[in-house]
Amino acid sequence: MRKLLNVVFLASLFAALSSAAHAGKGDRLFQVPKSAPLLQGKTLDLRFAEFAQGIWVRELENCPVPRVDRSEPGSALVIYRGLLETPGRICQVYGAERSGRMTQRAAINCLSNDGGESIELVTVQPRGSDGLLVQEGEKVPVHFRFCRKIIPILQSQKSN
Repeated sequence: MRKLLNVVFLASLFAALSSAAHAGKGDRLFQVPKSAPLLQGKTLDLRFAEFAQGIWVRELENCPVPRVDRSEPGSALVIYRGLLETPGRICQVYGAERSGRMTQRAAINCLSNDGGESIELVTVQPRGSDGLLVQEGEKVPVHFRFCRKIIPILQSQKSN
């Protein structure tokens, strides 16, 4: 009888230990920042500063760029309003510092050609009259040279 009680006790103990744990309401809540920490507390815009808009290349002999998406990685960059395109990905601004300064940080949501997505921070800063310094996250800043202005489709139709 004692062995039977021990077996029943051990079985009930094992059953109690192996049962599913239940979390209470709010146990799994976590805090997600609403914006990049560097942009918190600042007035944000949804587009890049005027000085950054255009087609940019690393080497001037690559200008004009026939198609940015088919250029060599790191060789070209297009910024137009709230979009940034590089070979292999296209990004949309979801928060940028207002363009009153000569340096602008922007939080961007990127979609790569292979289907991957990422959220990044990019900093753009003019260099001289026709240069742009671009830093993605913590990477080393890259110097691009101005290639040409982007003419909106509606304006290009009026000129024809």
